Amino acid sequence: MIKVIHYQNEATEKPLEASISKYYDEVRELLPGLPKTVKIYFGDYGIIPESGVGGYAYSDDIITISIDPDFQDKKKQLNDIRPTIFHEAFHQYQSYTGESGPFSAIENAIYEGMATVFEREYCHIWQPYGDYRETAEDNLKKWLKDLQQLSPEDFQNTYSEWKFYHPKLKERWIVYKVGTWITDQVLEKQKLSIIDLSAKTAADVLKLYDQ
Repeated sequence: MIKVIHYQNEATEKPLEASISKYYDEVRELLPGLPKTVKIYFGDYGIIPESGVGGYAYSDDIITISIDPDFQDKKKQLNDIRPTIFHEAFHQYQSYTGESGPFSAIENAIYEGMATVFEREYCHIWQPYGDYRETAEDNLKKWLKDLQQLSPEDFQNTYSEWKFYHPKLKERWIVYKVGTWITDQVLEKQKLSIIDLSAKTAADVLKLYDQ
C-alpha cells in the first residue's frame, strides 16, 4: 500500500499509483519486515535517461520516484517502475537511506549492488547501471581497491563521479557495477540467495567476498 505525499506532475503520476502500490505489495511478500504502507514523494531528479525513471530511498518509509513526462517510450517507462520500486524498497529494508547515512564508498557500492541484484532476480532485468558483463574483471578489481581507499571526505567530494559518471575514467556507474559484481561473486561462492543477504550489512558481505 502507498500514500502519496507529493506530486511533481500529477497528470502523469496519478495514473501510476495503482501499479506502484501493487509493486510495493509484491516486495513486502518477499521482505515482510517492510512497513505496510510506504510514502511516495514524486520528484524530478535522478532520472535515468535510458528508462525515464528515477528512484531514491529517502527514509525507512519514504521513497522518491521521478517520472520523466516527456520520455517517449511509455511502455518501457512503465515496465521500469516495478524494478525501481524493488530496488528502493530493498534499500529501505537494509536501512540504506538518505536519512541513515553517511556511508563509505565501498558501503555504497555493496548496498547498491545488493539492491541491483534483487531487482534483477525478481524483475528479470539487467539494468544498465549494474550490467558489468562487458567490463573487464581487472577494471572491476581496480575500482574496488579505489573505492576501498577513498576517504569519506574524498568520496563526498567525488560522489557523483563514482556513482554516475567519472569524467577522467570515462565510465558510468562504477559504484553500481562494482557492487553488483561483488554481490554476484558472494552469491556464487557462498551458495546464497539475494534474500539471504537482505539481513546482512555491507561489512558482512565484504567479509564473505574476502573468504
